[in-house]
Amino acid sequence: MRRTIFLLCVLWPTTVGAQGRQSPLNQRPRAVSINAEFLRLASLTALWPGYRPEGIPLAVFTGDHTYLFRHPSPPPEFTTVDGVASMPGRHPAVTANSSATIGGIGTATLLADGVRGALPVTDQAAVALHEAFHVFQRTVHSSWAGNEGDLFTYPVERPDLLRLRREESEYLRRALAAAASAKRCLTRMAMMRRAERFTAMDAAHVAYERNSEMNEGLATYVQLRAVAKRSVEIPMGDFPTTAVRRRVYATGPALAFLLDAARPGWREELERNDSLRLDPMLAQAVADAPGRCDLPAGVTARMARTATADVRRLAAERISARLAFDRLAGWRLVIEPAIGAPLWPQGFDPLNIAQVAGGTLHHRMLKLGNDSLSISMVDGEGVDFEALTEAAGAHPLFNGIRRAEFVLPSQPMITREGSVVTISAPGLQGRFAGMEVVEAPNRVVVRIRR
Repeated sequence: MRRTIFLLCVLWPTTVGAQGRQSPLNQRPRAVSINAEFLRLASLTALWPGYRPEGIPLAVFTGDHTYLFRHPSPPPEFTTVDGVASMPGRHPAVTANSSATIGGIGTATLLADGVRGALPVTDQAAVALHEAFHVFQRTVHSSWAGNEGDLFTYPVERPDLLRLRREESEYLRRALAAAASAKRCLTRMAMMRRAERFTAMDAAHVAYERNSEMNEGLATYVQLRAVAKRSVEIPMGDFPTTAVRRRVYATGPALAFLLDAARPGWREELERNDSLRLDPMLAQAVADAPGRCDLPAGVTARMARTATADVRRLAAERISARLAFDRLAGWRLVIEPAIGAPLWPQGFDPLNIAQVAGGTLHHRMLKLGNDSLSISMVDGEGVDFEALTEAAGAHPLFNGIRRAEFVLPSQPMITREGSVVTISAPGLQGRFAGMEVVEAPNRVVVRIRR
């Protein structure tokens, strides 16, 4: 069997036309201000041992142009004026607040267009420092990243684990706000709940949480430190049942801030040994914390009840979400590969994906392919798409996909050249070789020729 493809892209190339819009000089002050604030914040405090953001390139998309700072050799599509490189439109690598390779160089990327462009410059600069930290991590600490494939099989359907997770979150929330005398006890209780939960989980899912806290959690910690914050908000009642990935953006910095209090020098320890993880370090630091600081019995009883109810609700929501997808208006493009030749995921946004009854629902972007076909769809101007994939094996995606269905905003254009068929629609491009294409009212089915 073909080996599982593991390529998860939060990013996806898209092009924004720039003709007839503002010149780069009109947008330049915003990008320059963000970069200047980025450098100012980086100079105020040592954000992390060895992290030198002033040496990391930054790409900023302001709506119609992309600006590139500190890049040693801007690609030819950029023109440098007064020391600032820019190009019309959005560079294909700059499609999210993230990190990407531009001109062979790791680069922090920032979207400062539309509503995001109206955010305070300091907030945008702090986000850019978060993304630049990812560039640093990829270079120095490549193991600090969760395997996103394991998120799809994470046991969100277990109320016992959800209860323990919520108790842990509540202890963390209280520990962050507590005085020094109570902080260590509350931290110890949080780590005890985590240890109990992790003991009952598969090792892959434990590793997912821990490594994601190293990745996104520490980057968020750096972002918060850049604006002089020394805590993070954990919502009362924890995060929604399936928000496992979103939760690490809070628990990661929470563990880091608690380590600041309990284990001075922990950051330097991690730089010397990046196989360490946050929660074991913190648990060891507070293991001897005295006293009792249990949550009230009424709080834990309520958490147990709501965990059971939320898991039941999740099952019902997955059925409802599938029915809603099946009822969506628009044209349908259905891809049915041959048995034994499934589609493989080549790009998707892990923050915009959900399990539903009988499949996986994708928003924002999706790319699939095999030896005979490739298809990609991405949100753009006037396009807000949904797609459903059905698994060919035990894993929702990584054992292959036996069927994919896209909802299109308009009738797709179909062209044929010999045995090759091209299908296009706003936001969608597909190329198929040796496939049968069946057209029907509001529906196009592409299947392998038997």
